[in-house]
Formats: sequence, C-alpha cells, structure tokens
Amino acid sequence: MGYEASLSLAWDELDRRQLKDCSISFLGDDYRVKATEREVLLSGGAQAGQMQAVLILHYLIGLLQQGYCPCGEWISFKETRDGKLFWPAFQKSAIEPLVQIFSHERERLERNLMEDLGGRMAEGGDLAIELAAFPGVMVRLVFWQGEDGLPPEASLLFDRGLTRIYSTEDVAVLLLAVVQKAMG
Repeated sequence: MGYEASLSLAWDELDRRQLKDCSISFLGDDYRVKATEREVLLSGGAQAGQMQAVLILHYLIGLLQQGYCPCGEWISFKETRDGKLFWPAFQKSAIEPLVQIFSHERERLERNLMEDLGGRMAEGGDLAIELAAFPGVMVRLVFWQGEDGLPPEASLLFDRGLTRIYSTEDVAVLLLAVVQKAMG
C-alpha cells in the first residue's frame, strides 16, 4: 500500500507549521524526524517505513494543531466516527489475527507485548496489557479465552481523545501497527 500522497500532504502541513527536527518514540522504537530533509528515520539511521512515517507525521500535526489530551474514556474502533462502517475489514485485518495468536501462542504474544513493547498489565478480560503507542497515547489489548461454547475474543481500546487528532483511518492504521508489532 502506497502512502506517498499522505506523506506529501503531511510534510506540506508540517512545513506550514514550521516543524523543527525532533525525536519521538513510537511503539517502542525511537525515531528522528528531520523536517528540512522530509525524512523519518529510526534511531540507527534507517528510513522508517511509510506507514510508520505517516502515523508519526499525523501525530505531530495533531499535537501542533491542538495537542493530545486524554479524556479518560476508553473506546474501541467501532466507537469512532465511521468505525462501524469499517469494522468488518478492521476485524478481519486486526482482531482476528490477534485472537488467533492469543489462542495458539499466548506466551509469545504476552512476551512481545510486555518485553518488546514495554507493556504493563491492566484490568479486563482474561488478559489485558496496556502499552504506549506514542508518548501519552495508550492502547489496551484485552483478551478473553472463551468458554462454554463462546469463542476467544480480543479488543483494542484507546482513549477517545485520540480521535481529536487522528482520523478514523489513522486510528485503524495505528491499531493495525500495534497488532503487527505484537505478533512480532
């Protein structure tokens, strides 16, 4: 999937807002945003993937426009504007793979979330782990093992305040990035 148009528009917006070079942590990795060169680099100097770059740049735009302020209300993707419309595709691409790995490789999933992504245990389900996607932007993964004929399930929760700086599509891509990192 190409993100060239989104990257170009994001850089144009950041140019208008006079973004200075900065560093940012995203899903446990450190990135360097070089505004004048229009580059997003991993701390080792490698080019960031386009998906990661778009998420980082859109996050920075949101911060510059109004800042990120969590409101303390955890919601799922379905509760975003247009979330119900995109839910079937989101469920297939993010939730189902997460349930699959939880059902078959729970220890590996838990290790990835806790050790590799710096997660911490949280309340909810049979297992709940919260991790920082960006500084101050928490995502909670909640799992239920299933019983009495009910299948296993998973939910990805985040603070409603994220929808003030991210579009529904950005939220979906962010949560997909979390799932991809969790699956290792």
